[in-house]
Amino acid sequence: MKNAIIETELLCKSFISDGEINNVIKNMDLKIYDGDFTVIMGSSGSGKSTLLYALSGMDSVTTGKVLFEGEDITRLKEKQIAKLRKEKLGFVFQGINLIPNLNIYENILSPTYKTKAERKKIDEKIDMLLEKMDLTSQRKKFPNQMSGGQKQRAAICRALINEPKVVFADEPTGALNSSQGQNVLDIFTTINKEGQSVVMVTHDLKAALRGNRIIYLKDGRIDGELELEAFDEETATEREEVVYKFLKEKGW
Repeated sequence: MKNAIIETELLCKSFISDGEINNVIKNMDLKIYDGDFTVIMGSSGSGKSTLLYALSGMDSVTTGKVLFEGEDITRLKEKQIAKLRKEKLGFVFQGINLIPNLNIYENILSPTYKTKAERKKIDEKIDMLLEKMDLTSQRKKFPNQMSGGQKQRAAICRALINEPKVVFADEPTGALNSSQGQNVLDIFTTINKEGQSVVMVTHDLKAALRGNRIIYLKDGRIDGELELEAFDEETATEREEVVYKFLKEKGW
């Protein structure tokens, strides 16, 4: 039986716009399982990114609970939630968000500041991640000296440096060309097969294929789920047909 690392209970997120309440997430009960590659999909405005930010503690909720390893993180104070995000969660964004005046080594190092990890072990971990992402020769370069794919791989290194329980990715291939995007997806597939839990928001079919569980949102509610085996390149064509059929049935 799978272990739920994140759970929501009657989760709601609302915004006020022009004096009107916009209910983006509506009474959602959801479980995210340890070791899964969970993909969140839905049409524009369905609440995908809003849900991702609520699950990760990046944004507050209106009502309901978000439980991380059984603890209600909606009740944590800002310093506590910041500590949780730093120590147990990793983030990869479409905009990449590397710090422009730090080189790649320094960018990857930055989440470790004020942690108790030994600098020698941190450096060893950075070396390992850089080698894994084929970035060893780029360690002293600044973000503006690198391609989009290289920068996103560096951002994945940064997300992994503190050995997070879950990596959250919001449209991580959205700003990349097809070959760069494929490379980044291969990395997510590899780290997931090594045991890393991944939760990814995407609108891209090729990206969605990498998940073993696809959650489809519609108007702030879960409209359907698709369970799959772990991604295998050899069965990708058949997998794409299954996923495409599921999405079409949901109005994607």
